[in-house]
Amino acid sequence: MKRFGHKFTLPLILTALVLAIACLFIGFLNLKKQTTLPSNSNTSAIGIELNQEFDYIDLHQLQDNGISFVYLRSTQGRSYFDDNFLSYRDQIQGTNLAFGSEIYFSNESTARQQYEFFIKKVGLNTGSLPILLQPVTDNLSKSYLKSMAKLVRLFQNCQKKVMVAVSYHYHSYFPANTKFLTDGKKEPNKINYSFWRYTTKGRVKGVAGLDNNVTMYSYNGSVAQYKQRYGQLTQ
Repeated sequence: MKRFGHKFTLPLILTALVLAIACLFIGFLNLKKQTTLPSNSNTSAIGIELNQEFDYIDLHQLQDNGISFVYLRSTQGRSYFDDNFLSYRDQIQGTNLAFGSEIYFSNESTARQQYEFFIKKVGLNTGSLPILLQPVTDNLSKSYLKSMAKLVRLFQNCQKKVMVAVSYHYHSYFPANTKFLTDGKKEPNKINYSFWRYTTKGRVKGVAGLDNNVTMYSYNGSVAQYKQRYGQLTQ
């Protein structure tokens, strides 16, 4: 009886394996070039932080690549003002991007001093997003939180919405209607947190200067809620 050999089987299997590995590798490289998105698939709006550490960023290009909002770093304490804040704020007027102003809350100045410096440099054109207060220290002492809460009240007295980048665990220190932002890998509770800072090592596809180390945010609500409160989504 004539036997049929399988001398081509092993080479074919090895070739298929090599091709599969190559496809996975190419897919991985392509994924690394994409915009960094949060782990959940139901995100309604994506945003980034811009500050003077970046070179010039084309905001129209940013909008065309799926970014819906930006937080502009503004002041820290009573002496630091980001060099690019005003130029970015002016450029945003010609786009559909929503924006907000970000304050790094100092532990070396009073709430009143920081408020007055911010108003002097920024004024009341703070954007449609809540003003974001970002702690500059990990030591969230009772006195520090109370001082931050005073700054929240000062802005609320001007009919401004304010969000703090601290755990909702500290909500009792802050006045009513204060919003909260959180970070971490998991999608946060939608009741307690309005926005989610899901990475500080992100990138935005197709935008020069935003290849790495981009702080990225996600609105922690529905598309309809975002459109009602902050503006249209970019595509």
